[in-house]
Amino acid sequence: MRVAHFTFLSTAALAVWLCLGFRVATPKSDAEKPFEKELLQVAKNYKSWGRVDDEARWAPELCRLPNPSVARFSASKDANTHGQKLYSMFAKNRKDYVSPLSKPQSMGQVIVKESWVPEETTEGKPGGIDTKKTVSGGKRPRIDGQHYPYATKGAKVFKASKLAGLYIMMKVDPKSPDADEGWIYATVSADLKTVTASGKIESCMKCHQDAKSDRLFGLPKK
Repeated sequence: MRVAHFTFLSTAALAVWLCLGFRVATPKSDAEKPFEKELLQVAKNYKSWGRVDDEARWAPELCRLPNPSVARFSASKDANTHGQKLYSMFAKNRKDYVSPLSKPQSMGQVIVKESWVPEETTEGKPGGIDTKKTVSGGKRPRIDGQHYPYATKGAKVFKASKLAGLYIMMKVDPKSPDADEGWIYATVSADLKTVTASGKIESCMKCHQDAKSDRLFGLPKK
């Protein structure tokens, strides 16, 4: 009887609580991550856009052999995000991204920073792109197409050894409550199957709000 009486009172109390306008807080599920479906589609398709600095893909008019895209060290000092990683940049609308960043990017623009774990190596030499160098099997040291996965830091050479994940910026309606001046920030797992965070990511906003043009820094000048 006491158990039944306690259950009745608990149910009655909950009913009164709800009638007074209170709501039971429930944690957000993975399905509620902003723009998750669109971001997973980006993770699936971004490689088809080409790296923004791949001259072989974008500049066939050059009067010399085009340089491949190269691995770059992130300027971020935040080791918990893409700091201390090597990266490649992809843009859905490359022309807008590589143009002087003096005007806002259009809605629909997507920027992907493909992040890699750096590994010190003796395969390359410090300095510029060693296009004549070959490695085992007589193949040039590229991951795919026109990409040279090596970067120099001081007197040491590092290669992009293992994909760490994707960092994405997607331009949407600035009125979206999940956007920072129209930008959705997102992170995707290394297997490209899971959006680990999206929306107004504090660590992303803290950095990109210091950018001079539309939250974008662009590629570092040579």
